[in-house]
Amino acid sequence: MAKRKYKRKPVKKSTTRKRPVRKTAKTKGPRLGYYLLAGLFVIFVMWLLIRNPVPAPQELEERVAHKREKIKERYEAVAKAAKRSKQEEQDEEIELIVHQKPEKEEGPSLVHEGESEIDLVIRRTADEIGVPVSAVRRRKRDERVSFSIPIDRSQMDLTYANMIFKGKMEMNAAKFVKGQDSRTKQSLLFSHKNTSDQYEIDLYYDNKLYQKKASEKTITIVIDDFGDIGGKLLEGFFALDPEVCFAIFPDAPYTDQTVRLANRQGRDYIIHVPMEPIGYPKVNPGKNAILAQHNEAQVRKILGGHLAKMPQSLGINNHMGSLATSDPQLMQSVINVLKDHDKLFLDSRTTNVSVAYQTAQKSSIKAFRNDLFLDSPNISQSTMNSKLSQINRLADSKRHVIAITHCHSQEKLDYLKEIIRKLKSAGFTLIPLSELDQRNIPEII
Repeated sequence: MAKRKYKRKPVKKSTTRKRPVRKTAKTKGPRLGYYLLAGLFVIFVMWLLIRNPVPAPQELEERVAHKREKIKERYEAVAKAAKRSKQEEQDEEIELIVHQKPEKEEGPSLVHEGESEIDLVIRRTADEIGVPVSAVRRRKRDERVSFSIPIDRSQMDLTYANMIFKGKMEMNAAKFVKGQDSRTKQSLLFSHKNTSDQYEIDLYYDNKLYQKKASEKTITIVIDDFGDIGGKLLEGFFALDPEVCFAIFPDAPYTDQTVRLANRQGRDYIIHVPMEPIGYPKVNPGKNAILAQHNEAQVRKILGGHLAKMPQSLGINNHMGSLATSDPQLMQSVINVLKDHDKLFLDSRTTNVSVAYQTAQKSSIKAFRNDLFLDSPNISQSTMNSKLSQINRLADSKRHVIAITHCHSQEKLDYLKEIIRKLKSAGFTLIPLSELDQRNIPEII
């Protein structure tokens, strides 16, 4: 069967015009600006990493711990300040009688026309030990300048005065040449590099000159064992005459409060330093005591710590210490520390064989010694009468008396008040410990 052939129909051309197709140009790659921006971004990120490197985990822990420590310190500081503020409010409840010390009046001039600096040193030293300015005699013959200086026998002996003048002259570059000594007179001869003149100082006793002065009777009272009492009893003692000196334990419950109140009131105080007694350790002087077995390094550590706690104290006296104060080597160690800190020593004299006062004098520091305990053996009326009689007898020969008592109870406070009242009625004047060197009690160089 034959296949049919189909004719393909011719295609009619469209009469409508086709729109031209727009071809979009293909970009060959990113534009140059993108590269620049990307490069700047990378540089910025690298700069940040270099400037603030990412800390290692251990370093992060250390930083966190440091911040926690800072927060803790701030918290503790705030808490401590709040506690201190509360303590100060309690302190203010204690009524304080603030003593305004009168200014020292100017005396006659020590400067004389035509005299040298060495002349002024001699005159000033005489004035410091209580010699009236008008009683000092000066004469010059050839190349020797001679000073005649009368000494009050009731205040010091000639050897003591000799030591003071010699020390003052040497401090001012004078050279000691020679000395002469007799029972009633001592002579010192000095030279100086700035002058061809030699200076002679003649020291002698003159009782007539000081007879009028002997009518004045003075006493210094020191109260031991502060630091163990507070409250109303402490308030009562702070109401005493401001001339009364307090001796404060360095390590006691009320030490800080008592020191703070004494500073605020302007009252003299010293450190009541525990020292080894005979019978130790059965008889215990207390915490951080100076013992006979201690060497100078140990003494320096203990005593230096006490002085650091009370930097405004005048110095120290001994609590107990009957064994310690009889040991010359130990006392020399104590005095060396006091000299370094420019502090005085008051020998409580808990033993008759104490060498503390003599050791202090030899080392040229300011030193004093107790004459009697007011409350020993008790605080009865008969004891009071006995002590008042003893003070009057001492005043006849010494003119200035130093007495120690204690602050243990209200009864002792009342006892002391009555003693002070009777002393004033008998013509005694209370003198602060800090002013003894201004009352013809010389300050050792």
